[in-house]
Amino acid sequence: MGLTTAAFTQALRAVLRPGMTVALGDGMGELRCLDDGESVGTALSSAAREVGSVRLVLGWLCAPIDGLDADAFADVVALMPGWGVREVLRSPSARFLPTRLAAIPALLTDMLRPDVLLTRLVRRGDLLQFGTEVSWQRAAIDSGARTLGVIDSTAPAASAEPALEPSAVEVLGTVGGGVVQLAERTPEPIHDALADEVLRLVPEGARLQYGPGQLGTALLRRARVPLHIDTGLLTDAVVDLDTRGLLAGTPSATYLFGTETLYDWADGRPILRGVDYTHDLSRLSRGAPLVAVNTAIELDPWGQVNVEGVGEKVIGGIGGHPDYCVAARMSRGGLSIIAVPSSTNGRSPLVAELSRPASTPAHDVDVIVTESGHADLRGADWTQRRKLITELFDHYRDRQL
Repeated sequence: MGLTTAAFTQALRAVLRPGMTVALGDGMGELRCLDDGESVGTALSSAAREVGSVRLVLGWLCAPIDGLDADAFADVVALMPGWGVREVLRSPSARFLPTRLAAIPALLTDMLRPDVLLTRLVRRGDLLQFGTEVSWQRAAIDSGARTLGVIDSTAPAASAEPALEPSAVEVLGTVGGGVVQLAERTPEPIHDALADEVLRLVPEGARLQYGPGQLGTALLRRARVPLHIDTGLLTDAVVDLDTRGLLAGTPSATYLFGTETLYDWADGRPILRGVDYTHDLSRLSRGAPLVAVNTAIELDPWGQVNVEGVGEKVIGGIGGHPDYCVAARMSRGGLSIIAVPSSTNGRSPLVAELSRPASTPAHDVDVIVTESGHADLRGADWTQRRKLITELFDHYRDRQL
């Protein structure tokens, strides 16, 4: 029998106390619906309102959690704005922290140490494992969080980490709704052109980090040599790469982000590890060259990057952008690449001044790529960087005249 709202709410009320901090498991495995069709968000909000003075910590949510009422909590802290927390952040009770992903485990051991972790797990035999993400959850458990697990009977198991100690998890019940599925958008010609420019710069045997979205999909689809994938979010495109015989070794990531195609392929593969591994600068910067391919919403003439939004409009979070950029910059033979179209909807990403604080500093960017070519900034001083970046985008404008 599946987990019902009554049983779930009763379990929460038995655990929660005023002043507690609750962390909600994130990623595609975010808890959404119980087996009677009711929302986890509604039940959690109701219990928090009844108990009073409960703080809620949210990680990266790929979709909104129905029924989650931020006003039911004393404080809601989002570690990644955008995506599934946009509506939550409209509440005066909610706020987001500007933090890189690699810093989250440290935050969860002191300033944001959760008393309770509420998460989705999978069972394989007698073992409990994380399914479509590990993210920062192991760090929360290691910091002493009381772990309330909901077992998903249909989710894949792709963790590369040891199974959780059964005695460390209180299983509340089972759900069969499955994890969130989000299909990749087909790349447009501009993304194919960007991918081709980037792939010319990737040395043989390198590890590739890529972001979700049309550019990341184009990179993996248009690759013609084997690639080692060492990234944060693993998408459906890796299945195509593997089918073509171009996936070298087992990929590494902390989240799965895709559809049943990816989940079926990943089930049983040792892919996912915690953020303290996937985003560890020391590990990433050593070994085979790391090529980090990321994008930007805004660039200034020296190469500072803004990935969060335009002005007051927040689109996404800082996430792992600065982690991978600095690691690739430190990697011998690696490259920190920012790939952007020269213009999107008539607007250039190159601006005189960023409209928000920089997400990634200029000195952690090696190369800027557009569909027109690239600017190699590795040997450039500040004056030369400005000249190279300006010329790259002026070249595009000249072609349009």
